[in-house]
Amino acid sequence: MDDLIKLVNLALLTGRVKNSKRVSMLLIADTETGKTQILEVFMNLRTVIWANDLSAHVIVDEVAPQVEQGKTHILIPDLLKVLAHQKVVTKNTMTMLNSIMEEGIKNVMFYGTRREFQQPVKCGVIAAITRSGYNAREKYWKSIGFVGRCIPVSFSYSDETKSKIHEHIRKGVPSKIVEVIAGRPTNVEIPQKIARRIQDLAIAKTPFSTGFRLHKQLRALVQAHALFCNRSKATDEDFEEIRRLCRFMNLDFNPI
Repeated sequence: MDDLIKLVNLALLTGRVKNSKRVSMLLIADTETGKTQILEVFMNLRTVIWANDLSAHVIVDEVAPQVEQGKTHILIPDLLKVLAHQKVVTKNTMTMLNSIMEEGIKNVMFYGTRREFQQPVKCGVIAAITRSGYNAREKYWKSIGFVGRCIPVSFSYSDETKSKIHEHIRKGVPSKIVEVIAGRPTNVEIPQKIARRIQDLAIAKTPFSTGFRLHKQLRALVQAHALFCNRSKATDEDFEEIRRLCRFMNLDFNPI
């Protein structure tokens, strides 16, 4: 699970890179694959909002003010729970999540109430959902642009990994202690040579769309990895690590 935990850590670190896009992710895998446990590693970070459930009202009245105070990401351990409300409630929630991930929430007029924010409120969203849950909604989410706003991160377990997990459960092996990198807000420079390589990677990964959003997301992840390594300038090492982790940034469900 190390690579997946690192990917989430890097997405959260994009919120600490000044003038960078806050990357959003959608963890997609079958049931009992540890999606929630991956997010739980980060649930107590000061920069995150842990949301077991959400509605458009909650996003406007409670989440947005916390983002104004410095929170950078919403963590949703089970997106299906958010989607289990009445159809109109779910639709409004997804519309609000779409807004807060991209253009931001500024002037909200909604069910007879009005809320204004001084600046557009933006944050990243990292949520987990089952493969079947995603498949049932993929067409609609693509139509409203939700899929493009968050990087899909999929994975599966090889038979060898399943056997190792069963062995650990049988032996009562304690959970691994994971070091979370928080980082201080800072500028991270991307040299032109690396910027060109990021652009080429974004174009190669999205042959049937413009790839503009992915390009921005990959730039932010490269910057985040530099911050992860306590650097203020991105290096070839940062780019190569993001390119390696790209094996999960798709819907291929590559095994771990």
